[in-house]
Amino acid sequence: MAEAGRLAFDTEFVGEDYYEAEICLIQAATDSFCVLVDPLAGVDVGPFWRLIGEGPVEVILHAGSEDLSICWKQTGKLPGQVVDLQIGAGLIGLGYPISLSRLISQTTGAKMHKTQTLTDWRRRPLSAEQVRYAVEDVVHLPKAACVLRDRLEELGRSEWLREECASMCRGIASTAGGEGRLRRLRGGSSLKGVELAVAEALLEERDKLAREYDRPPRAVLKDHLVIEIARCRWTEAARLRTLRGVNLSNTALRRLGAVIQSAKELPPEKWPTRLSEDEHPDDEVLTALTSSVLRDFCSRGRLSFSLLANKRDIRDFIRSYTAPEEPQGASRLIQGWRKEAVGELLGQLMAGERGVRVRREGKAYRLAVE
Repeated sequence: MAEAGRLAFDTEFVGEDYYEAEICLIQAATDSFCVLVDPLAGVDVGPFWRLIGEGPVEVILHAGSEDLSICWKQTGKLPGQVVDLQIGAGLIGLGYPISLSRLISQTTGAKMHKTQTLTDWRRRPLSAEQVRYAVEDVVHLPKAACVLRDRLEELGRSEWLREECASMCRGIASTAGGEGRLRRLRGGSSLKGVELAVAEALLEERDKLAREYDRPPRAVLKDHLVIEIARCRWTEAARLRTLRGVNLSNTALRRLGAVIQSAKELPPEKWPTRLSEDEHPDDEVLTALTSSVLRDFCSRGRLSFSLLANKRDIRDFIRSYTAPEEPQGASRLIQGWRKEAVGELLGQLMAGERGVRVRREGKAYRLAVE
Protein backbone atom coordinates (compact mmCIF):
# COMPACT_ATOMS: atom_id res chain seq x y z
CA MET A 1 0.00 0.00 0.00
CA ALA A 2 2.88 2.36 0.74
CA GLU A 3 4.38 1.63 -2.67
CA ALA A 4 1.02 2.30 -4.35
CA GLY A 5 1.16 5.89 -3.12
CA ARG A 6 -2.55 6.08 -2.40
CA LEU A 7 -5.15 3.89 -0.75
CA ALA A 8 -8.79 3.85 0.24
CA PHE A 9 -9.80 2.58 3.64
CA ASP A 10 -12.82 2.08 5.85
CA THR A 11 -13.49 0.49 9.22
CA GLU A 12 -16.30 -1.48 10.77
CA PHE A 13 -16.58 -0.74 14.45
CA VAL A 14 -18.95 -0.92 17.39
CA GLY A 15 -19.09 2.34 19.29
CA GLU A 16 -22.12 2.12 21.56
CA ASP A 17 -20.71 -0.08 24.35
CA TYR A 18 -17.29 1.31 25.29
CA TYR A 19 -15.47 4.62 25.72
CA GLU A 20 -13.33 3.89 22.67
CA ALA A 21 -14.94 2.30 19.63
CA GLU A 22 -14.11 -1.39 19.22
CA ILE A 23 -12.53 -1.83 15.78
CA CYS A 24 -13.82 -5.06 14.29
CA LEU A 25 -12.55 -4.90 10.71
CA ILE A 26 -10.31 -2.73 8.54
CA GLN A 27 -10.82 -2.61 4.77
CA ALA A 28 -8.25 -1.12 2.42
CA ALA A 29 -7.90 -0.94 -1.35
CA THR A 30 -5.45 0.39 -3.92
CA ASP A 31 -5.95 0.55 -7.68
CA SER A 32 -4.80 -3.06 -7.98
CA PHE A 33 -5.84 -4.98 -4.85
CA CYS A 34 -8.14 -5.04 -1.82
CA VAL A 35 -7.44 -6.44 1.64
CA LEU A 36 -9.45 -7.06 4.80
CA VAL A 37 -7.66 -6.99 8.15
CA ASP A 38 -9.16 -8.61 11.25
CA PRO A 39 -8.03 -6.79 14.44
CA LEU A 40 -9.98 -9.29 16.55
CA ALA A 41 -7.65 -12.09 15.38
CA GLY A 42 -4.71 -10.63 17.27
CA VAL A 43 -3.14 -8.96 14.22
CA ASP A 44 -0.82 -6.05 15.00
CA VAL A 45 -2.51 -3.21 13.12
CA GLY A 46 -0.06 -0.57 14.36
CA PRO A 47 1.88 -0.48 11.05
CA PHE A 48 -1.34 0.16 9.15
CA TRP A 49 -2.34 3.11 11.34
CA ARG A 50 1.16 4.54 11.14
CA LEU A 51 0.97 4.32 7.34
CA ILE A 52 -2.34 6.22 7.41
CA GLY A 53 -1.23 8.85 9.91
CA GLU A 54 2.43 9.24 9.02
CA GLY A 55 3.05 7.69 5.62
CA PRO A 56 3.48 9.69 2.41
CA VAL A 57 0.27 8.33 0.92
CA GLU A 58 -2.96 9.86 -0.29
CA VAL A 59 -5.86 8.53 1.80
CA ILE A 60 -9.27 8.14 0.14
CA LEU A 61 -12.45 7.82 2.20
CA HIS A 62 -16.19 8.31 2.03
CA ALA A 63 -17.65 10.30 4.96
CA GLY A 64 -14.43 9.49 6.74
CA SER A 65 -14.45 11.65 9.86
CA GLU A 66 -15.09 8.72 12.22
CA ASP A 67 -12.44 6.58 10.55
CA LEU A 68 -9.91 9.41 10.76
CA SER A 69 -10.87 9.94 14.39
CA ILE A 70 -9.84 6.34 15.05
CA CYS A 71 -6.53 7.01 13.31
CA TRP A 72 -5.98 10.06 15.52
CA LYS A 73 -6.65 8.03 18.67
CA GLN A 74 -4.27 5.32 17.50
CA THR A 75 -1.36 7.54 16.45
CA GLY A 76 -2.05 11.14 17.48
CA LYS A 77 -1.67 12.07 13.81
CA LEU A 78 -3.79 12.47 10.69
CA PRO A 79 -2.92 11.98 7.02
CA GLY A 80 -1.33 14.87 5.19
CA GLN A 81 -3.29 14.07 2.03
CA VAL A 82 -6.98 13.27 2.51
CA VAL A 83 -9.63 12.91 -0.19
CA ASP A 84 -13.12 12.56 1.22
CA LEU A 85 -15.33 11.56 -1.68
CA GLN A 86 -18.49 12.77 0.02
CA ILE A 87 -17.05 16.28 0.14
CA GLY A 88 -15.86 15.97 -3.45
CA ALA A 89 -19.35 14.96 -4.55
CA GLY A 90 -20.80 18.03 -2.86
CA LEU A 91 -18.35 20.28 -4.68
CA ILE A 92 -19.55 19.10 -8.09
CA GLY A 93 -23.25 19.15 -7.22
CA LEU A 94 -23.95 15.43 -6.80
CA GLY A 95 -25.45 16.07 -3.38
CA TYR A 96 -24.22 16.36 0.18
CA PRO A 97 -24.34 14.21 2.16
CA ILE A 98 -24.51 11.45 -0.44
CA SER A 99 -24.71 7.72 0.23
CA LEU A 100 -21.81 5.54 -0.86
CA SER A 101 -23.96 3.44 -3.19
CA ARG A 102 -25.33 6.52 -4.97
CA LEU A 103 -21.86 8.08 -5.20
CA ILE A 104 -20.37 4.95 -6.75
CA SER A 105 -23.28 4.64 -9.17
CA GLN A 106 -22.94 8.30 -10.23
CA THR A 107 -19.16 8.09 -10.74
CA THR A 108 -18.27 4.56 -11.83
CA GLY A 109 -21.62 3.04 -12.82
CA ALA A 110 -21.11 0.12 -10.44
CA LYS A 111 -24.08 -1.20 -8.46
CA MET A 112 -23.56 -1.99 -4.79
CA HIS A 113 -25.50 -4.45 -2.64
CA LYS A 114 -25.77 -2.86 0.81
CA THR A 115 -27.37 -5.58 2.93
CA GLN A 116 -25.28 -5.68 6.12
CA THR A 117 -25.78 -2.19 7.56
CA LEU A 118 -26.89 -3.50 10.98
CA THR A 119 -24.65 -6.55 11.19
CA ASP A 120 -22.69 -7.39 14.34
CA TRP A 121 -19.10 -7.18 13.15
CA ARG A 122 -17.80 -8.69 16.41
CA ARG A 123 -19.11 -12.15 15.58
CA ARG A 124 -16.85 -14.70 13.94
CA PRO A 125 -16.57 -16.26 11.48
CA LEU A 126 -17.63 -13.57 9.00
CA SER A 127 -20.17 -14.76 6.46
CA ALA A 128 -19.65 -14.54 2.72
CA GLU A 129 -22.23 -11.72 2.65
CA GLN A 130 -20.31 -9.78 5.30
CA VAL A 131 -17.05 -10.17 3.40
CA ARG A 132 -18.68 -9.01 0.17
CA TYR A 133 -20.18 -5.98 1.94
CA ALA A 134 -16.81 -5.11 3.49
CA VAL A 135 -15.00 -5.35 0.16
CA GLU A 136 -17.60 -3.21 -1.62
CA ASP A 137 -17.12 -0.46 0.96
CA VAL A 138 -13.64 0.29 -0.40
CA VAL A 139 -12.95 -1.49 -3.68
CA HIS A 140 -14.67 1.16 -5.83
CA LEU A 141 -13.24 4.20 -4.04
CA PRO A 142 -9.94 4.62 -5.96
CA LYS A 143 -11.74 4.71 -9.32
CA ALA A 144 -14.43 7.03 -7.97
CA ALA A 145 -11.68 9.35 -6.71
CA CYS A 146 -10.22 9.55 -10.23
CA VAL A 147 -13.62 10.45 -11.72
CA LEU A 148 -14.25 13.11 -9.08
CA ARG A 149 -10.77 14.54 -9.55
CA ASP A 150 -11.36 14.98 -13.29
CA ARG A 151 -14.70 16.72 -12.72
CA LEU A 152 -13.21 18.99 -10.05
CA GLU A 153 -10.41 19.91 -12.43
CA GLU A 154 -12.94 20.83 -15.11
CA LEU A 155 -14.71 23.16 -12.66
CA GLY A 156 -11.48 24.57 -11.22
CA ARG A 157 -12.36 23.30 -7.75
CA SER A 158 -9.55 20.88 -6.92
CA GLU A 159 -8.13 23.30 -4.35
CA TRP A 160 -11.57 23.58 -2.76
CA LEU A 161 -11.51 19.87 -2.02
CA ARG A 162 -8.04 20.02 -0.48
CA GLU A 163 -9.07 22.96 1.68
CA GLU A 164 -12.30 21.38 2.93
CA CYS A 165 -10.62 18.05 3.70
CA ALA A 166 -7.86 19.85 5.63
CA SER A 167 -10.55 21.72 7.57
CA MET A 168 -12.25 18.42 8.37
CA CYS A 169 -8.97 17.04 9.74
CA ARG A 170 -8.43 20.10 11.92
CA GLY A 171 -11.94 19.65 13.30
CA ILE A 172 -11.25 16.00 14.13
CA ALA A 173 -8.06 16.91 16.00
CA SER A 174 -9.75 19.69 17.98
CA THR A 175 -12.73 17.48 18.85
CA ALA A 176 -10.42 14.71 20.08
CA GLY A 177 -8.73 17.30 22.28
CA GLY A 178 -12.05 18.21 23.89
CA GLU A 179 -12.70 21.45 22.00
CA GLY A 180 -16.28 22.14 21.02
CA ARG A 181 -17.65 19.69 23.58
CA LEU A 182 -20.13 22.24 24.85
CA ARG A 183 -21.36 23.09 21.35
CA ARG A 184 -22.15 19.41 20.72
CA LEU A 185 -24.30 19.20 23.87
CA ARG A 186 -27.86 18.48 22.79
CA GLY A 187 -30.03 21.31 24.04
CA GLY A 188 -27.05 23.42 25.05
CA SER A 189 -28.31 26.46 23.14
CA SER A 190 -30.95 26.97 25.85
CA LEU A 191 -28.29 27.66 28.50
CA LYS A 192 -26.75 31.01 29.35
CA GLY A 193 -24.42 32.68 31.82
CA VAL A 194 -23.16 30.56 34.69
CA GLU A 195 -25.27 27.65 33.41
CA LEU A 196 -22.85 27.31 30.51
CA ALA A 197 -19.88 27.29 32.87
CA VAL A 198 -21.46 24.51 34.92
CA ALA A 199 -22.35 22.50 31.80
CA GLU A 200 -18.81 22.79 30.46
CA ALA A 201 -17.38 21.57 33.78
CA LEU A 202 -19.87 18.70 33.91
CA LEU A 203 -18.98 17.58 30.38
CA GLU A 204 -15.28 17.49 31.20
CA GLU A 205 -15.89 15.46 34.38
CA ARG A 206 -18.33 13.18 32.53
CA ASP A 207 -15.62 12.41 30.01
CA LYS A 208 -13.16 11.52 32.78
CA LEU A 209 -15.69 9.20 34.41
CA ALA A 210 -16.50 7.60 31.06
CA ARG A 211 -12.85 6.86 30.42
CA GLU A 212 -12.51 5.30 33.88
CA TYR A 213 -15.65 3.19 33.44
CA ASP A 214 -14.86 2.39 29.80
CA ARG A 215 -18.34 3.52 28.82
CA PRO A 216 -19.60 6.06 26.26
CA PRO A 217 -19.92 9.49 27.92
CA ARG A 218 -23.67 9.73 27.24
CA ALA A 219 -24.16 6.34 28.90
CA VAL A 220 -22.59 7.75 32.07
CA LEU A 221 -24.72 10.90 32.16
CA LYS A 222 -27.19 11.73 29.41
CA ASP A 223 -27.19 15.15 27.80
CA HIS A 224 -30.61 16.15 29.13
CA LEU A 225 -29.35 15.48 32.66
CA VAL A 226 -26.33 17.70 32.07
CA ILE A 227 -28.74 20.45 30.98
CA GLU A 228 -30.97 19.96 34.04
CA ILE A 229 -28.05 19.93 36.49
CA ALA A 230 -26.58 23.05 34.86
CA ARG A 231 -29.88 24.83 35.45
CA CYS A 232 -30.44 23.77 39.06
CA ARG A 233 -26.69 23.87 39.94
CA TRP A 234 -27.04 21.51 42.91
CA THR A 235 -23.78 20.40 44.49
CA GLU A 236 -25.00 17.89 47.08
CA ALA A 237 -24.80 14.22 46.04
CA ALA A 238 -28.13 13.45 47.70
CA ARG A 239 -29.96 16.11 45.68
CA LEU A 240 -28.31 15.08 42.43
CA ARG A 241 -29.46 11.51 43.03
CA THR A 242 -33.09 12.64 43.09
CA LEU A 243 -32.93 13.36 39.35
CA ARG A 244 -34.50 10.54 37.35
CA GLY A 245 -31.87 8.76 35.28
CA VAL A 246 -28.87 9.53 37.48
CA ASN A 247 -27.25 6.17 38.26
CA LEU A 248 -23.83 7.09 39.59
CA SER A 249 -22.04 6.16 42.80
CA ASN A 250 -21.86 8.60 45.70
CA THR A 251 -18.17 9.09 44.95
CA ALA A 252 -18.92 10.07 41.36
CA LEU A 253 -21.74 12.39 42.46
CA ARG A 254 -19.44 14.10 44.93
CA ARG A 255 -16.97 14.64 42.08
CA LEU A 256 -19.73 16.22 40.01
CA GLY A 257 -20.72 18.39 42.96
CA ALA A 258 -17.15 19.61 43.35
CA VAL A 259 -16.81 20.70 39.72
CA ILE A 260 -20.24 22.34 39.83
CA GLN A 261 -19.18 24.37 42.86
CA SER A 262 -15.94 25.42 41.16
CA ALA A 263 -17.84 26.49 38.04
CA LYS A 264 -20.31 28.52 40.12
CA GLU A 265 -17.42 30.46 41.62
CA LEU A 266 -15.99 31.50 38.25
CA PRO A 267 -16.21 35.23 37.48
CA PRO A 268 -18.54 36.17 34.59
CA GLU A 269 -15.65 36.91 32.24
CA LYS A 270 -14.66 33.22 32.48
CA TRP A 271 -18.11 31.94 31.47
CA PRO A 272 -18.42 30.46 27.97
CA THR A 273 -20.23 32.62 25.47
CA ARG A 274 -23.83 31.73 24.71
CA LEU A 275 -24.14 29.11 22.01
CA SER A 276 -26.83 30.98 20.08
CA GLU A 277 -28.43 34.37 20.28
CA ASP A 278 -32.07 35.21 19.67
CA GLU A 279 -32.51 36.26 16.08
CA HIS A 280 -33.81 39.76 15.40
CA PRO A 281 -36.91 39.79 13.15
CA ASP A 282 -35.04 41.81 10.50
CA ASP A 283 -32.17 39.32 10.60
CA GLU A 284 -34.62 36.48 10.10
CA VAL A 285 -35.86 38.03 6.85
CA LEU A 286 -32.32 38.68 5.62
CA THR A 287 -31.28 35.15 6.55
CA ALA A 288 -34.16 33.70 4.56
CA LEU A 289 -33.37 35.90 1.56
CA THR A 290 -29.66 35.08 1.66
CA SER A 291 -30.43 31.38 1.98
CA SER A 292 -32.69 31.55 -1.09
CA VAL A 293 -30.05 33.37 -3.12
CA LEU A 294 -27.40 30.81 -2.16
CA ARG A 295 -29.68 27.88 -2.95
CA ASP A 296 -30.36 29.34 -6.40
CA PHE A 297 -26.64 29.92 -6.95
CA CYS A 298 -25.86 26.31 -6.01
CA SER A 299 -28.58 24.82 -8.20
CA ARG A 300 -27.18 26.70 -11.18
CA GLY A 301 -23.52 26.23 -10.34
CA ARG A 302 -23.23 22.46 -9.67
CA LEU A 303 -22.57 22.94 -5.97
CA SER A 304 -24.37 21.39 -2.99
CA PHE A 305 -25.97 24.03 -0.79
CA SER A 306 -25.72 21.91 2.38
CA LEU A 307 -21.94 21.73 1.95
CA LEU A 308 -21.60 25.42 1.16
CA ALA A 309 -23.48 26.77 4.17
CA ASN A 310 -25.58 25.97 7.19
CA LYS A 311 -27.94 28.26 9.07
CA ARG A 312 -25.22 29.38 11.48
CA ASP A 313 -22.90 30.34 8.61
CA ILE A 314 -25.61 32.53 7.08
CA ARG A 315 -26.63 33.99 10.45
CA ASP A 316 -23.02 34.92 11.28
CA PHE A 317 -22.68 36.56 7.88
CA ILE A 318 -25.85 38.62 8.37
CA ARG A 319 -24.87 39.63 11.92
CA SER A 320 -21.52 40.91 10.68
CA TYR A 321 -23.57 43.59 8.87
CA THR A 322 -26.50 44.15 11.23
CA ALA A 323 -24.59 43.93 14.53
CA PRO A 324 -20.90 44.56 13.74
CA GLU A 325 -20.30 45.71 17.32
CA GLU A 326 -21.11 42.25 18.73
CA PRO A 327 -18.20 39.84 19.27
CA GLN A 328 -18.54 36.93 16.87
CA GLY A 329 -16.47 34.62 14.75
CA ALA A 330 -16.10 35.32 11.07
CA SER A 331 -18.63 33.47 8.95
CA ARG A 332 -17.20 30.66 6.86
CA LEU A 333 -18.94 32.29 3.89
CA ILE A 334 -16.26 34.99 3.76
CA GLN A 335 -13.32 32.64 4.13
CA GLY A 336 -11.44 30.26 1.85
CA TRP A 337 -13.16 28.55 -1.05
CA ARG A 338 -16.59 29.74 0.09
CA LYS A 339 -15.47 33.34 -0.26
CA GLU A 340 -14.14 32.53 -3.73
CA ALA A 341 -17.46 30.95 -4.66
CA VAL A 342 -20.00 33.41 -3.24
CA GLY A 343 -18.15 36.22 -1.47
CA GLU A 344 -18.59 38.76 -4.26
CA LEU A 345 -22.26 37.84 -4.76
CA LEU A 346 -23.07 38.22 -1.06
CA GLY A 347 -21.17 41.48 -0.76
CA GLN A 348 -23.07 42.97 -3.69
CA LEU A 349 -26.37 41.69 -2.31
CA MET A 350 -25.82 43.33 1.08
CA ALA A 351 -24.62 46.55 -0.59
CA GLY A 352 -27.82 46.77 -2.61
CA GLU A 353 -25.95 46.33 -5.88
CA ARG A 354 -27.78 43.10 -6.77
CA GLY A 355 -31.55 42.59 -6.83
CA VAL A 356 -33.77 39.54 -6.63
CA ARG A 357 -36.93 38.80 -8.56
CA VAL A 358 -39.01 35.85 -9.74
CA ARG A 359 -38.63 34.94 -13.41
CA ARG A 360 -40.59 32.49 -15.50
CA GLU A 361 -38.57 29.98 -17.50
CA GLY A 362 -40.90 27.93 -19.64
CA LYS A 363 -43.44 26.41 -17.26
CA ALA A 364 -41.20 26.92 -14.23
CA TYR A 365 -40.76 29.92 -11.96
CA ARG A 366 -37.26 30.59 -10.66
CA LEU A 367 -35.42 33.07 -8.51
CA ALA A 368 -33.31 35.50 -10.51
CA VAL A 369 -30.46 37.52 -9.02
CA GLU A 370 -29.64 40.55 -11.14
